[in-house]
Amino acid sequence: MCQLGPHGRKLPCAHQPLILLEGSFWILFRMCPLKRPIKWESVVTFSSPSIKNFSFPVEGGLTLELSIAQFWSSGNASHEPTCVDFEIVFHGISIDQKVIALDGSESPMRIVARSLLASERLVPVATLNKIKIPYRPVDSNFCPLPISRDRLPSGKQIIALTLTYKFKLEDGAEVKPHLPLLNNRIYDNKFESQFYRISDSNKCVYSSGDVYPSYVKLPKGEYTLQLYIRHENVQILEKLKQLVLFIERKLEKKDCIQLSFYSEPDGPMIGNATFKSSVLVPGEPEAFYVGPPSREKLPKGAPPGSVLVGSITYGIVSSFNKKDEQHAPASYSILCIVPPSKVDDTKEKGVSVETKKSISERLNDEVRDTKIKFLSGLKQGNEDNKSAWTELVASLKSEYPKYTPLLAKILECVLQESTSDDKINHHKEVIVAADEVVDSIDKEQLAKLLSLKPDPEDEESQKTKKKMEETRDQLADALYQKGLALAEIESLKPDESTDASAKDVFEENYKELIKWVDAKSTKYGTLTVLRERRCGRCGTALKVLNDMIQEDSEQPKKKLYDLKIQLIEEIGWAHVSAYEKQWMHVRFPPSLPPF
Repeated sequence: MCQLGPHGRKLPCAHQPLILLEGSFWILFRMCPLKRPIKWESVVTFSSPSIKNFSFPVEGGLTLELSIAQFWSSGNASHEPTCVDFEIVFHGISIDQKVIALDGSESPMRIVARSLLASERLVPVATLNKIKIPYRPVDSNFCPLPISRDRLPSGKQIIALTLTYKFKLEDGAEVKPHLPLLNNRIYDNKFESQFYRISDSNKCVYSSGDVYPSYVKLPKGEYTLQLYIRHENVQILEKLKQLVLFIERKLEKKDCIQLSFYSEPDGPMIGNATFKSSVLVPGEPEAFYVGPPSREKLPKGAPPGSVLVGSITYGIVSSFNKKDEQHAPASYSILCIVPPSKVDDTKEKGVSVETKKSISERLNDEVRDTKIKFLSGLKQGNEDNKSAWTELVASLKSEYPKYTPLLAKILECVLQESTSDDKINHHKEVIVAADEVVDSIDKEQLAKLLSLKPDPEDEESQKTKKKMEETRDQLADALYQKGLALAEIESLKPDESTDASAKDVFEENYKELIKWVDAKSTKYGTLTVLRERRCGRCGTALKVLNDMIQEDSEQPKKKLYDLKIQLIEEIGWAHVSAYEKQWMHVRFPPSLPPF
C-alpha cells in the first residue's frame, strides 16, 4: 500500500488495485495558471511484500495527474505481475496569507488557519535558515557589442551593461546571488540575457551562472561579482545601474532560528500564552501569532536591512505507524527583516571611566587620537607629500614621545609606502620604525600584566587587560616586520649575508618574537620559514610553509606559493617545481575570462 498525503483540498479516500511490475515508478506534473510548469519526479522500487508511504504538496482547485508505469529496467528478474493496493489521502489546511513577513519590530504576525472538510491537527513549525544581504554595485560600465554579430535586423545595436559588486565573507560559507528583478525568468523577460560570475582577488573564478543561480562554497575573503546584462535600449539599461543584488547565505545548523508561536499578540513580551498545537474543526477559523526572533538569536555579521529567510509548515502527516508522524510537505515562505542595531552603550561606559580624568586631559587625548588618525590618511605619492609627512611624523614624535599606538601607526604607514625605487632604504626605514615601537614598550611590565587574570566584574581591569593585549600585538607585529626586512636586505645584498653580526640581529629578533606569539602560526609563519631557510633546513621550511597554506582558510596568497617554488628549487626537485609552476596559472590567472 502506498499512502499519499498531499496538502490541498480535502477529498475522499480512493482505493484502486493496480498491477505493477517490480521497479515501478510514478511521476507528478503540476500545472498552475500563470506559473511555469513544475515536474516533480520520484522513482520507487517495489519488492514483494512491501509498504511504501509518500507525501507531496498539491494545490487545491487544480487537476492532479498521476502516472504509474514500470521502470525501464523492471522485469529483468521476473515477468510475473504484482498486485498492489494504492491509496490516496488528501489533507489540507488553509491560511489567510501564504508569505509571512516580519518587519523587524517586536510585533508578531497574526495567522488565521482553517480546515476545509475534515478535522486537521494544527502544529505550526517555522525555521529561519538563510540570510540575504543586499548590495549596490560599486561600478557600472556600458559597452556596445560588435556590429557584425550583435545588431538586430531593424538596425538597433545591442548594448551590454556590466555591474560590479563587492562583498566580503568573514568565514567560509555557501552562498548564492539573487536578483529579484531578473532571476527565474526567461521567456517573460524583456532583457536579452543575463550572466554573472564570482571571482576573488586573485582573478580566480569560483562560480558563474545565468537566470537560475546556484549555491557555491566560498572560503573566507573578499569577492567580486560581475553581472552582465544586454539590451538594445540604453535608457532601460540606465535604470539598472543601481540594481540591488542579494547574496543569499545558508546558515549553519547551530545558527538556524526556530520561531515561537503564541495565542495572544502580547505573547512575545509577556513570555507566556505559547501556542503549541490545536485541532481544527471544519469551517471554524483558528488564529495564532508567530513571534519575531530575539536579538540574541540573530546571526553574527547580519547588517540592518538584511532579510532572514526560511519556511513554515502548519500540519503533520501520519504514516501507517501512528507513532511515526512527519511535518506536512507543503511549506510556505517566511521572512524577517533584520532590525537596526541597538545603541552601543559601551561608549557611555567608557565615558564614565574617562570621567576620572580632567576635561583638559580628555581634550588632549581626543586631539592626539585625531592627529594619529589624520596621519594614517596621508599619502606619500610624491616628494613634496613625503617631505610633509616626514615633518608631521617628527612633530608628533616630539609631542608624544614613546607613545606606542603612534609609533605603530607610523610603522604601518611605512609598510604601505611604495618600494619600487629603493628597496634597501625602504627596508631600513621599516627596521628603524619597528625598533622605535619595540623600544617604547616596557616588556617586563607587559609580561607581568598579561600573566595576571583580571576580575571579570571589574571594568577597569578588563580595560587594562585589553589594552595590554593590543600592546602585545603591536610588539609582535613590529618584531615580525623587522625580521622580514632583515631577511629581505640579506637577499638583496648576498655579499653581506655572511656577516655574523647581521645573523645575530636576525636570530635575536626571532627569539624575542617567539616569547610573545606562536611563530609557526599563519600570521607569523613566514618569518619561521625564512629562518629555517637561512639555517639551511629547506625541508623543514617547506613543511612549515605547507602547513601555513593548508591551515589558511582565506584565499590563496601568491607570495606563499612563490616562496614554495623557491624552496623546492633549492632542494633540487625540478619536476615538482615544474608542476607547481603550471598550477600557478590556474591559482592566479592573469585576467578574468570574457563573458
